[in-house]
Amino acid sequence: MGKEFIDSKGDFQKWLLPHYGKTLEELVNDIQNNYEAENLTELLTERRFDIVSKDDKAFIIAFDKAINELGYDCENTIGSGYSWSPLMIIYGKTGTKSRPCIARIYIHNDSVSLRLFFTDINKRRAYIENAPEHIKTIFYGGHDCPCRPDCPHKGQKVYTIDDKNYQKCCHADFRIAAPKTDKLSDYMGLLSAFYPVKKVKLAK
Repeated sequence: MGKEFIDSKGDFQKWLLPHYGKTLEELVNDIQNNYEAENLTELLTERRFDIVSKDDKAFIIAFDKAINELGYDCENTIGSGYSWSPLMIIYGKTGTKSRPCIARIYIHNDSVSLRLFFTDINKRRAYIENAPEHIKTIFYGGHDCPCRPDCPHKGQKVYTIDDKNYQKCCHADFRIAAPKTDKLSDYMGLLSAFYPVKKVKLAK
């Protein structure tokens, strides 16, 4: 690595992120051999992902493929989960600099969980109310945050499902514990309702 690269803290952290969880020996070996996983399937074969079960790996790979079709990707990166989990996959808008995030997969020591990001929930009320129960339960729950009921934080989500009002603080999230591959079409249907693929207008 050149001195300029080492001195650039942001660039170094960005370079290091995809290697989170590797031993120093593994990292040096990858650098010497100029190794870089070609896709998420290959990436998940690395030793650091041995904590992920076969079924959870199958879900991650299937989810990755499906969300790519919506126009979002993880840049083939699995990094630190910070305080949420040991490892995390972040899905941002493909081809954008800001990469707005619509989903994260948290990799825990014995499971994975799927976090989805939603706004303007009332606009999709009809879709949610007609969705399978396991999808509707994502939106259930009371205030669901560590704050008091009159939460002062910005970004609160207030919505109605089946004539019941819900209020969620910006600290609360919409999460699916132990997501299953056989329910993937339901998860993607929900994401598509909030983030539809925009049709390209053809020039006349």
